[in-house]
Amino acid sequence: MKAYNLLMSQRLICASFFFLLITPRTLPGQTKSSADLEQSARNFVRQFYDWYVPLALGDDSIPAFNFALQRRGALFSPELFRALKQDSEASAKANGYIVGLDFDPFLNSQDPDDRYEVGKVTHEEDSYSVEVFGIQSGKKNEKPSVFAVVTRRNGRWLFVNFRYPNSSAVDLLSVLRRLAQDREKPTK
Repeated sequence: MKAYNLLMSQRLICASFFFLLITPRTLPGQTKSSADLEQSARNFVRQFYDWYVPLALGDDSIPAFNFALQRRGALFSPELFRALKQDSEASAKANGYIVGLDFDPFLNSQDPDDRYEVGKVTHEEDSYSVEVFGIQSGKKNEKPSVFAVVTRRNGRWLFVNFRYPNSSAVDLLSVLRRLAQDREKPTK
């Protein structure tokens, strides 16, 4: 009887190991692993830039970021979308004066590079910062042009901000707030 129990215990252990090997890494209802989320964030940002950069390089009369708001506004957090829309509307009413963004906020440039490549993803509390490098004449810039900051809400990714390296502007939301405050000041 002891031999039988030992044999059954060994079979149970083997079966348990086999079950663990064939079971998916995440079961329904479980959250994705950190590596899965980083890859998902990278893919989200890459897909956006693959769509957006040709618009920015085009000779259209409408700024590419305005087109992005019109066509892909759901990709932006409500706060970022609202701030960009207000800036865009103020600029449209300015009759030749610069009262809003005077650069591409998603590329951190007035003259975009030929193409852009997504780099490292860094997890930061409830968001992910994704490096975006410009590539000019086949040569990748040494430093990122911009950091796209994304978060996952209700099962989908959203852009919540864009940070600018080596800039006094720091990030897009800060720039937009400062421009809005400047527009509210009385003119002399």
